Amino acid sequence: MLRHRPLSRPAEAGRPRARPSPGVRRRPGLGGRDRQVEVRRAPLSPVVPSSREPDADGRAGAVGGTSVASGARPAGARSDRADPRSPRWPSSSGTLPGERLGQCDRAPPFEHRQGVRRAAGRCRRRPVRSEAMSAPGPLVLGRGVVISLGEAPPDPWSDAPRVVVDAAAVADPAAVVATLHDHWAARRPVVVELAVDPTGFRAPMSVTAEPWTLGATFEPWHDRLHFLVWANTYDARGGELTWWWARKAARLGATAAGPDQPGDCVLPDGRPVWVDGGPRGPLPAEAIAGLAVVHRESVDLGHLQVEAEPTGPTADLAPDQLAAVAHGAGPARVIAPAGSGKTRVLTERLRHLLSDRGYEREGVLAVAYNKRAQEEMLERTTDIRPRVQTLNALAFEILGLARGGRPRVLDEREVRSILEGLVPKGRPVANTDRLAPYLEALTAVRLGLRDPDEVEAARDDVPGFAGAFDPFRRRLTELGAVDFDEQVYGAVVALLTDGDLRRTLQAGCRHLLVDELQDLTPAHVLLLRLLALPELDVFGVGDDDQTIYSYAGADPGFLLDFGLLFPGGAEHPLEVNYRCPARVVEGARSLLSHNHRRVAKEMRPGPHAGVDPGSLSVHRHRHEAGAAELVDVVRGWQAGGAGPDDIAVLARVGSLLLAPQVALVEAGVAVEPALDTRVLERTGTRAALAYLRIACDPDHLSGADLVEIYRRPTRGLPSWITKWFDRCRSVDEVRAVAGRVDDAKVASKVERVADELDMVVAAARGGTTRQVLLAVRDRVGLGSAMDLLDVSKGGQTASQLDDLEALVQVAALHPDPSGFEPWLRGVLARTPSGEPGVTLATVHRVKGQEWGHVAVVGVTDGLVPHRLAEDEEEERRVLHVAITRGSRRVAVLADAERPSPFLPELEGTAPPRPPSEAHPRAAGGSKPAPEPRVKAGGGRAGKSGGSKAEKVLAVAWVEAAPGLVAVANGGISGAVRSADDDGVLLDVGGSALRIRPGEVVTVDGRPAVLVPPGTPALRAALGSWRSERYRADGVPSYVVATDKVLDAIALARPSSTTELLAISGIGQAKVDAYGEDILAIIAAGG
Repeated sequence: MLRHRPLSRPAEAGRPRARPSPGVRRRPGLGGRDRQVEVRRAPLSPVVPSSREPDADGRAGAVGGTSVASGARPAGARSDRADPRSPRWPSSSGTLPGERLGQCDRAPPFEHRQGVRRAAGRCRRRPVRSEAMSAPGPLVLGRGVVISLGEAPPDPWSDAPRVVVDAAAVADPAAVVATLHDHWAARRPVVVELAVDPTGFRAPMSVTAEPWTLGATFEPWHDRLHFLVWANTYDARGGELTWWWARKAARLGATAAGPDQPGDCVLPDGRPVWVDGGPRGPLPAEAIAGLAVVHRESVDLGHLQVEAEPTGPTADLAPDQLAAVAHGAGPARVIAPAGSGKTRVLTERLRHLLSDRGYEREGVLAVAYNKRAQEEMLERTTDIRPRVQTLNALAFEILGLARGGRPRVLDEREVRSILEGLVPKGRPVANTDRLAPYLEALTAVRLGLRDPDEVEAARDDVPGFAGAFDPFRRRLTELGAVDFDEQVYGAVVALLTDGDLRRTLQAGCRHLLVDELQDLTPAHVLLLRLLALPELDVFGVGDDDQTIYSYAGADPGFLLDFGLLFPGGAEHPLEVNYRCPARVVEGARSLLSHNHRRVAKEMRPGPHAGVDPGSLSVHRHRHEAGAAELVDVVRGWQAGGAGPDDIAVLARVGSLLLAPQVALVEAGVAVEPALDTRVLERTGTRAALAYLRIACDPDHLSGADLVEIYRRPTRGLPSWITKWFDRCRSVDEVRAVAGRVDDAKVASKVERVADELDMVVAAARGGTTRQVLLAVRDRVGLGSAMDLLDVSKGGQTASQLDDLEALVQVAALHPDPSGFEPWLRGVLARTPSGEPGVTLATVHRVKGQEWGHVAVVGVTDGLVPHRLAEDEEEERRVLHVAITRGSRRVAVLADAERPSPFLPELEGTAPPRPPSEAHPRAAGGSKPAPEPRVKAGGGRAGKSGGSKAEKVLAVAWVEAAPGLVAVANGGISGAVRSADDDGVLLDVGGSALRIRPGEVVTVDGRPAVLVPPGTPALRAALGSWRSERYRADGVPSYVVATDKVLDAIALARPSSTTELLAISGIGQAKVDAYGEDILAIIAAGG
């Protein structure tokens, strides 16, 4: 366990977030948003000539046992006591108390050349006395020199570029840091002219602004400024040329090289060596005169370790893998498509650094995305025992150091309990989870680093969230506790506010190896950048085409913009998929070619990849026959010799594994169950089964069943009605309740409940289980009620409507309604045999895994892409991840009536997507708007997708006038026959082709969305109303409604508050405030 002395001023996790105030400087952030950055630094002083010799960081102090002339320390200087922190996180001063080579931040996400000028012919030149050492050393070392204000540089640097570090540069170091970093990383000599006392920027900055105001690209600039001034430069101030790394090496037992001796110093064994201050990496022996090299990292750790002879990796690797593993110095981006061997590359890179190059173990850290990846890396490197941690374990350890002990970790129930007391109670809304949106909003701020006010304004289902954010974090601090996200956010706060802690921990992260870079959130990236400073030497491995966790804040931009986050990063693309058959690789390549926001890359099958065209097959089946089709596919694979444990069945969402699991079990196929009877207790399935029981036995009702169904869908019945329903034992008795209650409105609603129950009972007479459930879903309206609940949750990985869809699918396996539920519960309750079985899992749970045979089920419109998803490009990536889990055979199963629009892309029959304009990217989490979903989903219209409420902001609206010619997906051309709220009918050679609401077509060569006549006029009327309303209310226009919301309303044309609530961005608060106005405008036709 790491140990750390208590801080004099502990970082307070619940500190109120920074607001504009005097002393707070605003730094422009990426994406145009200003960032408020409050920093504390020592006051600057002009340079005062001194006869005292500075330490390696330019600080006046003891040298070779000589005492400091004055007992006072310069402003911002640290005491000379040894750092007592754990050796696992070694101090950058190593074992030399009182000395520290300054560390500072890495280059910003842009490049400046300001403050650079040529040194020659500018200042008076005076002779510089050199110590007994070679200067400036071999050219390959790229050493620079530091001079005082107004001095001329020594002759070897007379033509080198000059960088002036003055008060202005220290106040805003970005330009100078970028230039110095370029020279240091490329080993190009530079002259640094100090116009200020360097002690003024030696101490690490303390930043008190909340991380969400900073973004992933933020850095405390002095970390890198101080490092770059001194890391690889001679000190020529005062007329004497000094290489401070030789001085530090002398204190470890080396001796200074004589005037006629090569190198900087001589080791105790008599070998002359160079002490290198540049980026750590192999140096050609001939370029350094055949001498050995000791790197500054080793000296900083307190020993004189000679760098190993340059040697390549010894592992048997492909050329592209070998090039990545053997990467020289500095950061590197390794784009590793599915099956390209990224884990092998990462572990062999670890082995290469620790074994072949001899880097110190305490300075090299590998960071895994999750526990499984960490364990896999450790299993592959038992011979070298590297340091490997997960992101959250790393963050939790930092928190323990910062707080003097590890905090307690809360579960979701405890987090909900805290939120319950902080957010407005509001009016209960049936079929909604009131706190779920707040949990998502907390993640958006703490991992996505988004402004709480913006999160609240964008969602409309988290009123009061911005005001509750700080109290929530303060409450965690009072409890001495954290939740999962706070581990990372709190660690970032600790690193920002405690510069000394940050500098200490940076010494253990000289060389970071990061797995699954595409899965990192902005908070993860900021955490790693703060630790990787000042060198920012990060070996990042990932695949932007496998970014499928955007709901948690992941963004392909962190790989696209790797060079902005880690300046000077080299690129090592892996191009060969050694896992999948050629047909799967071709399908993946074709599918992904329809995405625009991705790294351009080659994807080739391996030399031994199978070429059988049947290795990727698409099965289009009848809606009710999906499970039977899957059983046939699996049995076929087994007949060909595949074992159950070599087969996986994958789905976009977990509930859609219900029918596959039940069908395989009933067919006698061993499975690893993904679901049990608890799936039947979810809201949608529980209500549907209650309806089914009533339908099968209408004269022996259960009061509990009536209580279960009376609010699903919402009917506006008062809660006291349950006392009446609880006594009913037949549908007739339910109808009789309507005649007994005094309230006419309630009586009318009870009468409607009885009518709907009669309709369900009629469906069960001679009908199948599936027919009854379809009646409940579509005619009673349980489907729309579950869609509303899904929207309130806002998630993309769990859905009540999907649960209902799964129940309809499994109903085809047991047609008898009366025996369906007992049969289903019995199958789900069966105890697994214990033998290896077919894996059943969601795509999101199996990234990084593989099987010989993979079946992807539910590749149906509304599911893939999912109707709740906002980013169509990510939905393609989900399908790509699914099919690339298979190494021999992959089968894709789709409903023939609602096939996914991705199927033609996968099969290579879809026309190429037109090139798009370059996306404006910002690696700090300010990413471009996702590719809009414009294709209709399954089921009823939902908040984030589905039907007429889709986002179609990126394409023009065209009124579907009769006779208008449009080209539909697949190149089918036809003239508009008619248009209504359900879509547009095209006349195609006498046949009718329905264009769904929101579907993109081509009109006059340009993409367009066909809308019913009058829709643009309605949108204009809504816009005029908004203008009047926000001015009258004195609020910003987006508070009333955003453009996106008005577009969705115009497309959906809701006729009731229930339909209005189903639109993204419309919550109960907006319905209460504006619903009457909106519905009146729609009723008036705009």
